[in-house]
Amino acid sequence: MRRLMICIVLLAVGSTLILTGCSSGKSEKEGLDSLQNVQKIDRTEGGEIIQTVSDADEINSFSKALEVEKWKLAGKQKDDLVAGSTYLFYRTDTVKFGEEQADQTDMKEVARITAYKEEPYVLLMYGGVEMVFEVPAEVQHRLNQ
Repeated sequence: MRRLMICIVLLAVGSTLILTGCSSGKSEKEGLDSLQNVQKIDRTEGGEIIQTVSDADEINSFSKALEVEKWKLAGKQKDDLVAGSTYLFYRTDTVKFGEEQADQTDMKEVARITAYKEEPYVLLMYGGVEMVFEVPAEVQHRLNQ
C-alpha cells in the first residue's frame, strides 16, 4: 500500500513538472501573439490615415521591428507626452464551426499602438486594456518616422 502511494505521488509530481515545463519560457507579452494574425495595419496621425499595410511580409517585418520582447511596462499613462503616430491593427473574425467565411472587408480593430513623439513610450490598447510601455529609442524612432 505504501509503495502504491509513493508511486502515485511520484507520478503526480512528474506530471506536474512535465506540464509546467511546457509553459515555461512564456512572457507576459506573449498575449500579443494574436497580433501575428493581423491582416491590415493603418498608420494614422491626427486622425488621418497616412499609410495602410496589408501585405503579409510587410506586416511580419513591422511586427519584428517592434521588438516587443524589449518593452518594459511603465505603469500609468503619461499625461504630459505628445502623441505621434498611431497604428491600428485589424483582422477578420475567426470563423466558427457552422459559420461562413466573412468578407475581407469586414475587419475588426484588435489593437492600437500610439507612439509618443519626444519620449520612448508607447500606449498599447489591446483587449479593452490600456498599458504604457517604455520601448527602445530605435523602436520609438521607427514608429514616428
